[in-house]
Amino acid sequence: MASYALEYSVTQTEASRRLERIGAIQEILASIRGLEAARTAGWGIDHRGNFVGWVLLTGDEPAGAEAAAAADAHNDVEIRTGAQHSYTELQTAQRNLSAQLFAARKAASVGALGNTGEGGQAAPGPPEELEGVGIGAGVAEVVTFLETDMAGNAVRVGIDPGLASDVGPLGSVSELNFDQSAAVVAGLLDDHIEVPFTVADGRDLAPETGFQGGEEMTWCTSGFTARRSRNGGGYDYGVITAGHCRDNGPNETYVFRMNGVVVPFVYGWLGPRADAQFHRIPAPTSGSRYVLDDFLCREPGSYPNPSCDVTGTEARAKMKDAYVCHRGKNSGISCGRVISIDFTPDWSDDRCLNSSAAEVDCDPVFVRMHGPYLRSCKDDSGGPVYRGGTAYGIHAAGNGGTNCTQTGRTTIFSAIREVESFLGVEVLTEPVTLNAP
Repeated sequence: MASYALEYSVTQTEASRRLERIGAIQEILASIRGLEAARTAGWGIDHRGNFVGWVLLTGDEPAGAEAAAAADAHNDVEIRTGAQHSYTELQTAQRNLSAQLFAARKAASVGALGNTGEGGQAAPGPPEELEGVGIGAGVAEVVTFLETDMAGNAVRVGIDPGLASDVGPLGSVSELNFDQSAAVVAGLLDDHIEVPFTVADGRDLAPETGFQGGEEMTWCTSGFTARRSRNGGGYDYGVITAGHCRDNGPNETYVFRMNGVVVPFVYGWLGPRADAQFHRIPAPTSGSRYVLDDFLCREPGSYPNPSCDVTGTEARAKMKDAYVCHRGKNSGISCGRVISIDFTPDWSDDRCLNSSAAEVDCDPVFVRMHGPYLRSCKDDSGGPVYRGGTAYGIHAAGNGGTNCTQTGRTTIFSAIREVESFLGVEVLTEPVTLNAP
């Protein structure tokens, strides 16, 4: 609440009122989107200036009577019109561009687009399904993410010019500033996307690598406790963290520890829809072991209790413009606003894998947040993202590097229901006691 009041220049009382109102506004926006599904172009909550939730519709015609009545019943909800493309159209364009970028990188990896083999001999050409790829690998290598800009009714393309090779369509970028590099990339992408798009700063975004969420875990931070159905009946109880933490795809072999206890790997990796893995908390050899439905929402040692109970999970569609917090074992607790709910990670060093450990295109289902008081750094990955007692997701990436005190960061997280679906788990909302056999 304190960081929200500072960020948006409102009193603590007004900050509290707004934060309590977010959940209700998201429900109203979801109702309007359902009534105007064919015309919905975007939605969100404006926090700066007037605090208002909004739904953007295509065309200039007013909303239907039922949707208009739903908005008119609340002085902090409005319907806007005038968008050119629906959200579905923007998502389709984003997926198509992502597929082209993925194909361009794959073509380059098998020797297409001017690559040569050993001794300067021409390397084999691309397989038949990759012939005709229009985007050069030189462009594809600088793109770090894609997401839908709902307010701008466009697709946003994040780039890091520093990833460009010295040869190829971008050439050397050492003498170009970011805006100049962005203009070059925009020109090269213009014929490959069918909706308006903007080029944004995607530099430095990368994965950052208790028996409750938010505690220190080998290599990363624990997210939320959960249970997973066991073959033959019953449940395994454990904890979720980021899938890229010592990720070996579906064949994980690294030993993770938490609170001095080995927590065996069960399932998960950096998948197309979530960056998550689940580790089992074993029963003790004697006595009892407690798997709490808690996560650290205050710094350790805080009075009266540093932990919060998980009361439920949030749907990704209701996260847009929510003000949420995350905890990392190194950066601590900090908060920011959800910028997008359809982020496509595009990092060459950490590709999404399918169940056969083959590289595949990531889906546009990750979530991005930013704030002037937001921190993140190495080993925060897997930590809980939350609002009050509601679980929003687990931390996947950020631009903090090894600087754990710098604020103004951007972070990426896996939406919690995508995590549950991918891992086949349920986040705990009640504590569990594991007894010795």
